Amino acid sequence: MYRLLGTLTVCLFFASGCETKQNILTQKDVTFFGTGKVSRYQQINDGSLQRLEPLFFAEIFITDGGTVKNASVQLPQISGEIKSLEYRYSESDEIGDVMYISAMLDSYESLEDEFPMGDYSFSFETSEGKVKNSIVSYKNSSFPPHPKIIFIQNEKKIEINEVDSEKELIITWPEFSVGKKDPKKILDDPIFVAIDSCNIEDIVHSGRPFEKNGYLTYEASEYSVPAGKLEPGQNYDMYVEHAIFTDTQNDNGMPGFATLASSTYMSFKTIGNHDPNYCRED
Repeated sequence: MYRLLGTLTVCLFFASGCETKQNILTQKDVTFFGTGKVSRYQQINDGSLQRLEPLFFAEIFITDGGTVKNASVQLPQISGEIKSLEYRYSESDEIGDVMYISAMLDSYESLEDEFPMGDYSFSFETSEGKVKNSIVSYKNSSFPPHPKIIFIQNEKKIEINEVDSEKELIITWPEFSVGKKDPKKILDDPIFVAIDSCNIEDIVHSGRPFEKNGYLTYEASEYSVPAGKLEPGQNYDMYVEHAIFTDTQNDNGMPGFATLASSTYMSFKTIGNHDPNYCRED
């Protein structure tokens, strides 16, 4: 439930029946929230994939200038454990700040033992009020196939360590064949592309839902990195992620999700003379 502490100080949405379209649209602190289980692989130079440890996360994505605090997620009742979410500032111009937790597990069995299927209940405070026990659920499903990362420049496939930073880089992948539209029309299954430099995480990002740069859906076949966005002679890390939503909801203007995602990570290099001062120490 969500309480709006503006002109409707005591109006409890869903419980009192005073929900209106105008009130839903005035929610200003959260772009969306949710939880994910991620199957992770590393792509090496010959294009083959090596399995990495799986990942769990729970996150609340904060709007530009938004306020979120006292955030937690309660795990399914098989354990009922409540985990607090921590604030994370984003240095990237591409995406915003989050409240989050994450955990790397040593196996897929451990992933399911510690973060089982079922209901995940989010509670947090915004500048407009409190969210209490907003639930997203894992349904029976499986991870989507892992994408293979392909680089194209000048309309030709290139090796991953031959990227010319002065030219547009097209990042592409095989069709996301299991992706689909959301029957609730809240969030279609997404694709994410991100590149980290030695300086900044997410120096390039394809965008998260409802944020300023938009985002890629399952229908996308490529993502363009503009010429000059990367530096010559530098090392970069990246990933392409295909995700399927097992549950979507909209709690008074705050979309929520549970997702199963497959991420392919890869390191690559740009050609040219490098600036030795580009990689700074914090």
